[in-house]
Amino acid sequence: MMKNIFLIALLLVASLVSASPLSDGALRLIQTGNEIGSRDIVMRGQSLLLKGAFDLYDLDALYESSKQVRQGNPLMKYPPHERGANEILIKLVRQSYDPALYEYGLYLLDGDNGFVKNEFLALNLFEESFEVHGNAQSAFVATVIRNESLVPGTKRPQRIGELLAFAILNNVKGAKAYQTQRVNSGHWKTLRSSNWKKWLERQ
Repeated sequence: MMKNIFLIALLLVASLVSASPLSDGALRLIQTGNEIGSRDIVMRGQSLLLKGAFDLYDLDALYESSKQVRQGNPLMKYPPHERGANEILIKLVRQSYDPALYEYGLYLLDGDNGFVKNEFLALNLFEESFEVHGNAQSAFVATVIRNESLVPGTKRPQRIGELLAFAILNNVKGAKAYQTQRVNSGHWKTLRSSNWKKWLERQ
């Protein structure tokens, strides 16, 4: 019992880690530059982000760089570059960087943004995010994957209960309602969502 309490406390602390000040400052510059139409300010923000990502190897800056590459920038006339963004994302996943684990998992779950659908790998990523980083949102997604039987052989009630309890404990939106409507009610028919990312956003 004490071991479980210690583990939960450790996971709760891990979940409080935020983005680096460098990447936050760079993103503020980029946002401000875009809002006022200043290419110089956007360029300063992008330079700061790239310095953090590639010179200082700041993982937060590297992750935000992947998002900038994926979106492109009309003001700077940079087109979206999905393949480049995906290469950076996978590099971060290999280092178990939590936001990348979650994002890549969603892409694999839906077969989106240049990735082939792979629900089993998605489940592994969400569970790694939960176990290593204490990501309660990942615990909820893993619950849904297991309970909806998207992956054969994964509907294990004890594991579903553990994941869902952690998500509810951390007040993940939709987790308590999901427990009532989909777990405790005994529903057997899956939700069969065509887009799990959008379904999660609606919770």
